[in-house]
Amino acid sequence: MEKAPYRAFGASLTLAFCSVAMTPARAMDPVCNRFKAATQALITKPFHLYMTQTQSFPNPSMAKAAGQIGMGGTKQSEEISTGKNLYVMTRGQWIDMQTSFAAMQQDQDSDPDSKKAMEDSKCQALPDETMYGQPASVYLQSTPMLGSETKLWISKITNLPVRSDITMSQEAMKQVTVTRYEYSGVQAPTNATTMKDMVKSRGGQ
Repeated sequence: MEKAPYRAFGASLTLAFCSVAMTPARAMDPVCNRFKAATQALITKPFHLYMTQTQSFPNPSMAKAAGQIGMGGTKQSEEISTGKNLYVMTRGQWIDMQTSFAAMQQDQDSDPDSKKAMEDSKCQALPDETMYGQPASVYLQSTPMLGSETKLWISKITNLPVRSDITMSQEAMKQVTVTRYEYSGVQAPTNATTMKDMVKSRGGQ
């Protein structure tokens, strides 16, 4: 299987969960374990996520260069997991990634650097909030090795994530990803194409 394409197009999904679902249980503190259980349910639970990602560059020259290659600013995207298959919306077209969320987790778990980063994560419980009309438990996880912080809202009704805010701070760029999760009526897109066919249609090899 060619893993590089789905890593590129499915990066948002991996990012949305790597900081909350990949940490080895042996290294977790009790707070991390509380929301790991909620995110683990998404391995088989169908969901549709809506994501808004904002990239900013403190250096004006770098910001200009980033804009020239399509980086920077705010972009929106969607992803669907049926529990068995993963679909990513890119350039207005649904792409069948021919993999699953579970397979992406396994791929992430095999990376020793990611494991180490997750083991060094710290978690804390924040005051409860109401999110999208649902009472929610709120958690914050900091992962210094990745320069990331994840704030996660978990519904007290369903025990499933309803929102995550992930901030990735690096010297050259700051990226904020806000994700909303929905679970009702999730179905595979009927007009999805494969990655291979998409590349072919755009003149790729």
